[in-house]
Amino acid sequence: MKKSTCLVYIILTIVTISTVIALNPAQAVNSFPMTLTVNPTSGKTPLTVSFHLNLGSTTTKNVEWNFGDGTPHDTTNKLTVTHIYQKSGNFTGTVNVISSNYQSQSQVFNVNVGVASTTAPTTINNQTNAHQILESSQSGTALGATLPITVVTDLPSYNQGDTVIIKGTIRDIQNQTAIAVIVRDSLKNIVSIGQPPISSTGIFTVTLKANGPLWKQAGNYTVIAQYGKYQNATTTFQYSGGNGQIIENTPVKSDIFQINVAGQTYNVPYTIKGGTVKSMDIYADKLTLEITIAATTDGSLTVDLPRTLMDAKVQANLTADQKMTGVQINPNTQPDDKFIVTVNGAPVQFTETKDSTTRNLSIPFHAADTKIDIIGTQIVPEFGTIAALVLAIAIISIIAVSAKTGLRFMPKY
Repeated sequence: MKKSTCLVYIILTIVTISTVIALNPAQAVNSFPMTLTVNPTSGKTPLTVSFHLNLGSTTTKNVEWNFGDGTPHDTTNKLTVTHIYQKSGNFTGTVNVISSNYQSQSQVFNVNVGVASTTAPTTINNQTNAHQILESSQSGTALGATLPITVVTDLPSYNQGDTVIIKGTIRDIQNQTAIAVIVRDSLKNIVSIGQPPISSTGIFTVTLKANGPLWKQAGNYTVIAQYGKYQNATTTFQYSGGNGQIIENTPVKSDIFQINVAGQTYNVPYTIKGGTVKSMDIYADKLTLEITIAATTDGSLTVDLPRTLMDAKVQANLTADQKMTGVQINPNTQPDDKFIVTVNGAPVQFTETKDSTTRNLSIPFHAADTKIDIIGTQIVPEFGTIAALVLAIAIISIIAVSAKTGLRFMPKY
């Protein structure tokens, strides 16, 4: 082959490579509409789930489905597929799309197998926040009540210099198995990875600073908690972006507040960002824990509530006959319900993790807010137990005295 011919081939190769690079999908992320519908999002095994992608008028070159349960990927380039989950667990899958002009997008989805079935479909689009999906899918049930693994952040969005608190729970702890917590930015780059310790009751916590050269990209960040081969959970938060420098936005303080009630002392650990905790008071008649704060900036309060202090349980539905016969239901045996939380009297959305002894609430607040109320269904009585004990002793004493002295409280006819 002549040198001139070889030179022509080399030039054509360079032009071809340059064209491909120019069409690099990383340069055109989120440039076409993409909406994913998953139905159902949970149910008993074997669970058949339908997935549908709506891409508008976009034509595709490749669609790859990863269902998150270790089965082979679906590479049939279909926008609508079905998959049968044969084993229980909380599975995180992804669908990757490359359009005909080499633009790419990915979408993460969760399917919980082995819990109560959800009949309504879940629709996820580019702007949907995982906090909203998680809260709505757990309506009436405390987060972590039935799922094998959960993960949440204390706030739905952060700025450069903020502290990100990530908490989660593991239902079934396996010996020598570590939890991996990975944070990816909006371009799927890893900005943080770690293996936090797991408590004996299955709770793990990660605290991060949104600072430094890795925390530049603005957009939707994904937190992935991976436990073992198949169990994983995800959540997302919004990050406003940064310049790569190290700054400090909100002060963070962790401490333990002691509440003395009914002759007992309860330790309530807490972490507050952007303020200080002034007091914590129990109001048994209102089933309320009132927390007074001094907020200097927008922030959050993460508080660990001992179940022995207060709890929220689903109320038992007794039949008329049971009520007439005085049947009593131990509230501790009832399923968990959600707390009601207000800040300065207005209801707020919050995230929660829990174990058998503690319920952990992360509550957002704004600058100048002063009062947070947590309302449950049962709370340690301030005077009720002592009053009942005194009344019981008094009745027993009166009966004993009347038996010895013949004292009558009713006239003899």
